[in-house]
Amino acid sequence: MIKTLRLATVASLLVSLLGCAGGEGSKPRWSEAPEIDVAGYSTFGWSDRTGKPPVTILDNQIRNAVRAELVAKGYVESSDAPDFLVHHEPVEQETVKQGSPVRIGIGIGTRSGNVGGSVGTSVDVGEKDQVVQQMRVSIRATTPDEREAWIGTTAVMAERPDEETVDRAIAGVMKGFPDRRQ
Repeated sequence: MIKTLRLATVASLLVSLLGCAGGEGSKPRWSEAPEIDVAGYSTFGWSDRTGKPPVTILDNQIRNAVRAELVAKGYVESSDAPDFLVHHEPVEQETVKQGSPVRIGIGIGTRSGNVGGSVGTSVDVGEKDQVVQQMRVSIRATTPDEREAWIGTTAVMAERPDEETVDRAIAGVMKGFPDRRQ
């Protein structure tokens, strides 16, 4: 009976901890302007840096991933009067990676009558809190008259993600971009 109770306690503690692990940054987010029919558009172009090509490896990886997702959804890239413009921007942020919340303590105490006293100390066990650089990618689709039609933000990634991570993150947020209506 006691063993079953211990297992149930440990299981509920693990479920609670795993529930907390998926914070705000663990999922992509997006929003579409209800008054703009993005699915009715057929062509897209790029608005970042006034039409200049990407200048960093990461910009190029992001652009290629966004392009692949839009083409898969039925849109065609066009530099000649596209229906909507795509802008992407890496957004870096510092977050605190929490270390181990476990502490081990030692104490001694005494009590005599209604008076008592004690002395104790404790030591952290495991990793300390550390500041970690992370990033997201913000993607915007705007109409040629600069009205925002759609905006999405990827899940949090490492500061210097590899190409596969970028592709996965972009694919995750682009799930919220509407398929082109034929």
